[in-house]
Amino acid sequence: MIFDKKYKVLENRHLSGITYLLRIRAPELKDAPAGSFAMVRPTYENQYDPMMRRAFAIADIQGEDILLFYDVYGKGTQILTHLKEGDQVSVLAPLGRNFFPYNYEHYVIVGGGIGFAGLSLFMKKLRQMGKSFKAIYGVRRKEQLSMLEWIKDNGFENDVIVYTEDGSYGEKGLVTRDLDKLITEKNDTALAVCGPKGMMRAVMDVAKKHKTPAYLSLESKMACGFGICIGCVVKDTQNDSYVRVCYEGPVFDGYRIKF
Repeated sequence: MIFDKKYKVLENRHLSGITYLLRIRAPELKDAPAGSFAMVRPTYENQYDPMMRRAFAIADIQGEDILLFYDVYGKGTQILTHLKEGDQVSVLAPLGRNFFPYNYEHYVIVGGGIGFAGLSLFMKKLRQMGKSFKAIYGVRRKEQLSMLEWIKDNGFENDVIVYTEDGSYGEKGLVTRDLDKLITEKNDTALAVCGPKGMMRAVMDVAKKHKTPAYLSLESKMACGFGICIGCVVKDTQNDSYVRVCYEGPVFDGYRIKF
């Protein structure tokens, strides 16, 4: 069931770089699937600039609270930074119809920048199920590692390899540096990926070389979030058609998508 409600803001704070953490008390969303997302309205009822909601991955569920990590790029996300504890915010969620599969023995999770927030809840679900996985968290420089606190608070330090392009934290290099080794060292391995398009293309190049199953959680600008506006389509090469990220996705078989 999808809920369109106003929820109480419990926390809204700057983490690092341009990234903020928004914690909302939303008991109706406590069973939201890993990979689902929320459309958040940045303005109040009598304000219409900007008019559209903003899409954010449901990055974690803690009791009756959901956590959303968001980067500040434009007017809408800038307005969101002014939300204070106790404020009400309008949220449409959980959205999406296709999510990560759980039928593999081992997973290599690859998150680039804020894209790691599209994988974090999946990581928690895998751990709860006793599944084996290794996660990669890649950014350009240290100040963009906004989810390090979440990783430590949830006990994932030994499960996550951090890469920075400039070597300012963790391993120096791209997320693909050791990917060949990571996806071939265990049998029945699948990739779960979320991040910039260039990064996902590079990950898919490695996956195709080894014929490793790969599932991409796509990021896209959305107006509606539930398939009406047709504003977030990508090419499905298998069916020679277009699919909506918000409705047929947001997770797709990486071998089928051209982006």
